[in-house]
Amino acid sequence: MSLNETYNQLYSERRNIKNPSVTVDNVILRFTNKSSENYRKLAEKKLQVCLIKREYEPFEDNYAVPGMFIDLELPLGSSAKKCVQEKTGLTNFYYEQLYTFGDEQRDPRSRVLSVAYLILTNNEEEISSGKWFDIDIKMDEIVLKETEQGYIQTQNVKINLINDDVVLENEIQVNFEKKNQEEIKQVKIINSTLAFDHIKILYFALERLKNKIEYTDVIFNLLPKNFTLTELKLCFEAILQEKLLDANFRRKIKSKVIPVEAFVTEKGHRPSRLFTHNISWKLNNLE
Repeated sequence: MSLNETYNQLYSERRNIKNPSVTVDNVILRFTNKSSENYRKLAEKKLQVCLIKREYEPFEDNYAVPGMFIDLELPLGSSAKKCVQEKTGLTNFYYEQLYTFGDEQRDPRSRVLSVAYLILTNNEEEISSGKWFDIDIKMDEIVLKETEQGYIQTQNVKINLINDDVVLENEIQVNFEKKNQEEIKQVKIINSTLAFDHIKILYFALERLKNKIEYTDVIFNLLPKNFTLTELKLCFEAILQEKLLDANFRRKIKSKVIPVEAFVTEKGHRPSRLFTHNISWKLNNLE
């Protein structure tokens, strides 16, 4: 077969390939303060996600994370930033690529791949559209089953998203299989009130944040420029969903923060020193 014949055959085969569509979907997270009726108790830190209500099919009137089909003239990251700015009006935020979701049935229109992004901002930033929903997570006990080649653990996770007007109830099942040297993690949607597979995308974003906060400084993107150590600890606890010992926490984060010459006084509490993020903490800890 000549070179031209080979080229023509490959070109003909290429024309028969069906191309999928590609979107960017953005999980935008922030912390907000939830006041307590007890004036001596500090405000609770609540993690929130920004959702928008879809105005057209599929999933018309359902809430979704902000997304759009990619701009073919832009890099993926720029498409994600453009989407956040156009859909919510948010301009100051941190972003990183999260995961690519490509289940065959995730979009009823056609085969659509979603490149998801984790977006972090703080409650001093304003959005012009969309709504903030509190994230409430309840995890069932892990069910462990041994197999000949390892084990399988299964856990159901309920993720309720709560706004003043509505409660969106969702449930997923997380399966983790250890098979010889192979580790397989699968997330199945049991029921969801969000559009597409966006509850799964939200779960992956929460897991990414949870896994990164102790060895990176990503959490500071969720805080204002100046904060107290108590505020920072409450944010850690909200993400990790566990209480932390104060002495251990302060020891772990001492290189990541720098005190500033300012204090804040909250009702019913003594003045607390303010701190800021030490952007050089990695350099200070190189061995």
